[in-house]
Amino acid sequence: MQIANPNSSGTAYTFLATMVQILGEEEAFKYMKALDGNINQYTKSGAAPAQAVARGETLVGIAFQHDVITPTITSNAPIKNVSPCEGTGFEIGSMSIIKGAPNMENAKIWYDWALTPEAQKLGAAANSYQNPSNMEAPIPDAAPKMADIKLIDYDFAKFGSSAERKRLLSRWDAEIGAK
Repeated sequence: MQIANPNSSGTAYTFLATMVQILGEEEAFKYMKALDGNINQYTKSGAAPAQAVARGETLVGIAFQHDVITPTITSNAPIKNVSPCEGTGFEIGSMSIIKGAPNMENAKIWYDWALTPEAQKLGAAANSYQNPSNMEAPIPDAAPKMADIKLIDYDFAKFGSSAERKRLLSRWDAEIGAK
């Protein structure tokens, strides 16, 4: 089994924060310590576990669903997405313009374009099967079916804060760490 290291991967940090929200912090860490005995590698990238499953290098990979779909389509890997019945966390991809950017006008033009349905429909052509943020953009046929997934009420404010992230990662490093 593989999962990314939550210090280098937003995917794995989302998993950690999700487990804390579902089980409570003490039970989540107890679970993750037990899970650690089944982890053969903590990868740097959140997509890497799904790619390793597709290559037959490991049996289970904990990853975002769209990262599991891509190798299934691009290499006909016989893998299956499974959502936890208890519920699952999620992320909302974002982008930002850095204050004082040297090419602010071009950044704004690109930003505005990236939010259009025309730009977001390009994802599937590039083997990216996320659900688009623009409601007018077509959802790729292979994208996860959100109605079929039990999502938790993920607390983005708390678990997205730098202080909470740092605290949870420090605890993970001290109690679990990467092999």
